[in-house]
Amino acid sequence: MDIIKNFRKNVFMNSPYFNFYNVKGNTVLRGILKEIGYRYAIELPQEKLTEVNKTYRKMNTILNSLVAVELILYIYLVIFPFFTEFMKMPVIAVVILLSLIPLMCLYLTYIIVNYIYESYLAKYIGTFQKVKFQPDLSKIDEAQYEQYKKTSRKSSYLMALIALIFFGYVCTPLILNFMLDAGKYKGASNLASAYLTFVPINPEVYAQRAYAKYKLEDFKSAVSDFEKANKYSFSDSFDNDILGVKTNYLDKAQMLKEFENAINSEEDKVVRTYIMAEKAEYLLRQKEYKAALDIYNTLLGAYRKGEKVSYPAEVVYYYRSLIKNASGDAAGAKADYAVASRMCPECEFSKMQILKVRKP
Repeated sequence: MDIIKNFRKNVFMNSPYFNFYNVKGNTVLRGILKEIGYRYAIELPQEKLTEVNKTYRKMNTILNSLVAVELILYIYLVIFPFFTEFMKMPVIAVVILLSLIPLMCLYLTYIIVNYIYESYLAKYIGTFQKVKFQPDLSKIDEAQYEQYKKTSRKSSYLMALIALIFFGYVCTPLILNFMLDAGKYKGASNLASAYLTFVPINPEVYAQRAYAKYKLEDFKSAVSDFEKANKYSFSDSFDNDILGVKTNYLDKAQMLKEFENAINSEEDKVVRTYIMAEKAEYLLRQKEYKAALDIYNTLLGAYRKGEKVSYPAEVVYYYRSLIKNASGDAAGAKADYAVASRMCPECEFSKMQILKVRKP
């Protein structure tokens, strides 16, 4: 029991409710900067200690509020707007901007609030000697401790709020995933929008909202969100999804230009051939059979040579069989379909696509 009691007293000593101790006929008050104390030549009367305690807690509330406001302003006015720029900077510069400068600002806030508190003590009680505040369990005023045990803990509400914010940050992407699986696209879009209002740099949630908007046929907004997902993930992971969405609202000339730009700008040969497969599937949908067949022949030529590919060769064979069948080459269509079936006996080719928008 003594261990538990001592633990609770240690918690009390580090709380805003413990702000003085008496030693050798002197009262030492605690400063806002916790290590600083103010020693008076007498033991202060209880009525003055009660009033000082109220003011001390009030000053701590003001301090915590200022710190919270500063952090929020720094996050929303500096970190979020310039997040991508920070990530491109040298590590030392990022450390200075994201840690040292905010810490200096916070320390200045502590000094200013502490100065205001010192001025209050000098005016309300009188002259003091500045000393180091060095409490221990033996110096705890029992009446003060008993009052502390009866006082409602505002800190518990704060911890509950912090926990709620944390679980909201962690769990919202999981909830969005369940909503997308259930086809609740409107609700998912609204929830993602609310989340991104507070955390506007999360690439996963941008991609989830993009997919929801795609299903809601808000195609341009979906493209914008996929682009933001790329931006904040510092990747081109969603480029193929962007192409898939654009096929729903761009005309053929614009879409073919998009494919050419994507192919020409891609440095990775394997990825480039995948984009070519997407383009071929788009041409097939547009009934541009000859252009699509030329691309499929090129892709299958690379596959037969043993080159590394990222597109499913069996699907390419299946699509080529569709083109040959539409062109009157029944024998060629049958041969290609046989190859595709041999490569993937369990595949339902009619449901398979290369050019598609993925659910994140």
